[in-house]
Amino acid sequence: MKHDWKASMERVNASYAGETPDKVPCMLWLDENAGSRISGLSIREILKSSKKLAQVSLDVFEYLGMDNLWLVTGPYLGPYEGFAVAQANGKGDQFVWKDHYTPHLREGVVCKTEKDIENFQIPEHTKVQPWPTILEALVINREKTGMQPALNLSLTWSNVQMLRGSQAYLDIRRNPDLLLTLCEKIYASQWNYYEAYRKIVGEPSIVLNAQYGFNAHMLSFEDAWKFEGQFIARFCKKTGLPLYIHNCGFKPYWFETIDRLRQEGVVVFGVNGSHPQDLDFWVNFRKKYPDIHIMGAAISVNSEMEHGTPADVIERVKQNILKLAPLKRFIICPLCCLPWRVPMNNIRAISEAVELYGKYPIAAAQ
Repeated sequence: MKHDWKASMERVNASYAGETPDKVPCMLWLDENAGSRISGLSIREILKSSKKLAQVSLDVFEYLGMDNLWLVTGPYLGPYEGFAVAQANGKGDQFVWKDHYTPHLREGVVCKTEKDIENFQIPEHTKVQPWPTILEALVINREKTGMQPALNLSLTWSNVQMLRGSQAYLDIRRNPDLLLTLCEKIYASQWNYYEAYRKIVGEPSIVLNAQYGFNAHMLSFEDAWKFEGQFIARFCKKTGLPLYIHNCGFKPYWFETIDRLRQEGVVVFGVNGSHPQDLDFWVNFRKKYPDIHIMGAAISVNSEMEHGTPADVIERVKQNILKLAPLKRFIICPLCCLPWRVPMNNIRAISEAVELYGKYPIAAAQ
């Protein structure tokens, strides 16, 4: 291994604990696009075995030199959860494989009718591929590097959209009880994944939940809570796990979401998002929630990273470091997953900026 994973783990853990690391940790969310681009392999070649998936993922993350180690198949309950549900319900042929891009489930076909929702079958995640391969790959890379994987869920709206399609938005007003039934089925499926994770990987210490309903361009806050938030709160209270919120939407209800979750007794550990793009918002966020960890904050893969130059990326990361890093509990993390068209030099500019400006002690921007 070329990368010092022990140093990365110490750096990240210090950041989580509110202590002073040697420098600001930097992370990337990589998926099939980056995995295929860098490895030269197709998605199904990468998923051929758990050993292959683990090695390709390790090679890709080491090549980019970040402080996190994910899998290049994105071990959250997104597209492959759609595939698992589709297989369990006799519609596996509705999953669209791509050679070098993230595959997807055709939206709205698995739960097209009320009968589909009524007869919804929960996949067994210890058996339905590619989940056994993915979970075993997490274990392999933990044993190689010491890096602890996170439990990554997607309760619930992204799965609602994937399984029900645009009909879900009509259901909010016309058939809310049916929509809640679907949400309950999704919750049950993700609980099954949680049990599979515990069996294969071990007990998680935190849950990272991809929750997209909590965006003003998606749902009202009240509807987001009804069809997503209550299920997040139920899971966290039942398991006792603290919550790290991932929301890569454009208009997140950050304050309302955190306050409501806390009222429900959920421990909100951190937030992972890129919007708003106004860095001053995140400075005020830090003042309002000094104990909540921030991963991301105003760095989007679709702004400077995709359309700018390395100098543009360095300047954006520099400003994030100077305004947020002195207060600690902060990790540089552009959001969301890297698309194919992000120049490699712009990706490398992230760690270059950290080397230039992110070594502690860091003086706050005036």
